[in-house]
Amino acid sequence: MITSPVFWLFGRSAAGKTTLAERLVKTLRTRKKTVVHLDGDILRSSVCSDLGFNSAARLENHRRIAQFSRILSDQGIMVIASTMAPQHSQRDLVKSILGERLVWLFIHASPEVCAARDPKGIYQKAREGTVSNFTDYPYDLPRAEECRHLVDTTTGSIEQCSGQLLQIVAAHSGFSGC
Repeated sequence: MITSPVFWLFGRSAAGKTTLAERLVKTLRTRKKTVVHLDGDILRSSVCSDLGFNSAARLENHRRIAQFSRILSDQGIMVIASTMAPQHSQRDLVKSILGERLVWLFIHASPEVCAARDPKGIYQKAREGTVSNFTDYPYDLPRAEECRHLVDTTTGSIEQCSGQLLQIVAAHSGFSGC
């Protein structure tokens, strides 16, 4: 069976995952690549809207996204997934489902930078107490194998970070990326 790679962008809320994933998908489509973007926020408001935000619900959310990714990958469709995946248990589950087709892309920005960006206003809501299980939820820093491909959105521009991602995808997909 021919499988396509699954590129999983993960990091804190407001690190730049969705922005970079959308740019990457647009670039890949202009190069005639068949690609699907599975965005955590969109899936949370649709297929996973029945889930809460406790540890068990977050684990189930990642299980569903990983299973969707596997089905698409088995059909030869490249997948770009973007979720926070804040805990090792979630990342371990994703890895157990996707195996060698999985390529982790750690989108890094410090908690302070993410809180300052706050495009969805969620950090502000957490400070006001109207959102729980967000800033107080543990974030496990990536292990070595999970941050082999690190993109730092604090120091790089969107264009630089997008170019870095495209090079990584090209290296794992067997096409000329630049």
